[in-house]
Amino acid sequence: MQNDFIDSHRDRIAFTYFSFDRVIIKGYIKNMFNLGAVVYLLRSLGFYSISKGVLRILTDQLNSHIEKFADKKGIPLHWWPKADGGKNGDKLRFVEKRYKSKYSGTGNHVYCILTDNENVNTVSSREIKPEGMKPFHRLYRVKKRVKQYYIYVHDEVLGGPCYLKISSYVPFQCEFYFNGHNYTKLNLDKQGVDYRMKGNAFTKAEDPSKLNELARSLTGRQVLDRIEYWKGLFFKFDKGKYSTVSKYLKHDWYNSQVEVCSNIIFKSAPYSRSLFNRLLDKYSSIGSPEYLCKIFEMRKTLRTKSRSTKRVYGSLTVVKHWIRGNAIKMYNKLGYFLRIETTINNPKSLGHKKLNKPVIYLQAYLWAGLEANNRYQDICADVDVSSIYEEDGQNYTQIITDEKGRNVSAPDLRKGRQLALIEELVKLHYSSHYFRTKELFRNLGTDFRNSAEIRYEMRKLLVRGIIEKRQGFNYYRVTKIGWKWLWISILSERKFVSPLISKLYENTKNQNLNQPSELERAYEMLNSSLSIINKEFRLAA
Repeated sequence: MQNDFIDSHRDRIAFTYFSFDRVIIKGYIKNMFNLGAVVYLLRSLGFYSISKGVLRILTDQLNSHIEKFADKKGIPLHWWPKADGGKNGDKLRFVEKRYKSKYSGTGNHVYCILTDNENVNTVSSREIKPEGMKPFHRLYRVKKRVKQYYIYVHDEVLGGPCYLKISSYVPFQCEFYFNGHNYTKLNLDKQGVDYRMKGNAFTKAEDPSKLNELARSLTGRQVLDRIEYWKGLFFKFDKGKYSTVSKYLKHDWYNSQVEVCSNIIFKSAPYSRSLFNRLLDKYSSIGSPEYLCKIFEMRKTLRTKSRSTKRVYGSLTVVKHWIRGNAIKMYNKLGYFLRIETTINNPKSLGHKKLNKPVIYLQAYLWAGLEANNRYQDICADVDVSSIYEEDGQNYTQIITDEKGRNVSAPDLRKGRQLALIEELVKLHYSSHYFRTKELFRNLGTDFRNSAEIRYEMRKLLVRGIIEKRQGFNYYRVTKIGWKWLWISILSERKFVSPLISKLYENTKNQNLNQPSELERAYEMLNSSLSIINKEFRLAA
């Protein structure tokens, strides 16, 4: 993973890796979407009627096989609306919470089966009774609620949990899900490589290059073989003493949604948070069709539209952009872990002519996603590294706890005596030599009644590292970072905030336009620049 963004921050990065994330593959019996092919299938299976009762026979046989197989193997079977509240989208979380911790290994294993009713496109039959003629049945397409089986498994190749979803009614659509991080984790365990994971992310690896090697090693042929293995166990029809499946009921598998993530693990969490906050400022412009067409190598047309959101999931701010069914998002996972992730739903809209739907082309999706991630990062590469604050800026603005567990409030520049203390300490004498509070009291006697009040305000600076105490003595000195903070605090209040606000309200007729000072010229440039920034953000929005 190489781009200008990585090069700019290389000294601050612990390691990088890329991986598949969520991958959803859908299986279709292609001929079953043609009503004539459904009639032909029923004839081939020995049914000469196309009534609802006949269609129901296939469903009952499939249900019977899955339930018998689950009972024989001791597989838990749950009706989802009654399981753990049955909330939509929580199935995987439910399985991980209840069953994943009870099994760890490298073989094949079924965690459980969840059943649910969902609206799907299917076929139904209607009896037609023409006047003076014999009644007959006719098939028609319909969308209705059909029983679905979510079979959660641990796979010997892909890890787990994965799931195979089977629709119990004609045309028997199927779906398979796996996560590329689980595949990598399983193979690291097999190779004996030490690593550490937190959530769905690798935060440490004995050999980070192994993570990329494993992502490259996963092929569509491997995935297809594993899908066929699990489908061969569950997609059968009970005939009483045995179960079988017709050769006409063969699924073709296609990539439906593929997520490819590029991950950057920083050495410093404060640096990562500060950098991410700077990158958030860019989200509105990157979300424009012009940038997204460049990222996805799309041809821009008059109809090109995009959509961007900035949401908070838990404690994470996630910036996500959509264009023509595909998306790219960025978020600061774990506080020190920057993830850029491309989601490919519509490969035909990308600039990759060879990016086809069949699952055997899965590896091509990896490279297409990585290229999009790299172009996204290149756009973000112009952040000035020297302007990123590496320490935790909240220490200076919020209450913190000292070594004895006591809360210490933040310096408040709205208080006259706090501002007076800071203006005194910014003098070079206090950063080059140690001083005592009585020396400060001599210079600040009009603002403070005694040395105790000075020590109270100094304590706010001391616990934040703005000043330091000489060990074993009551002598203090302003630290290097503290001196910079003092100057920034004073300048931001007196040299920037107040003059610029005044500039917004001043009467232009009273300006001395003939001989402006350099400082006045700078204020004019800042005011003009702020107006341009405001205009650009409004255009982007």
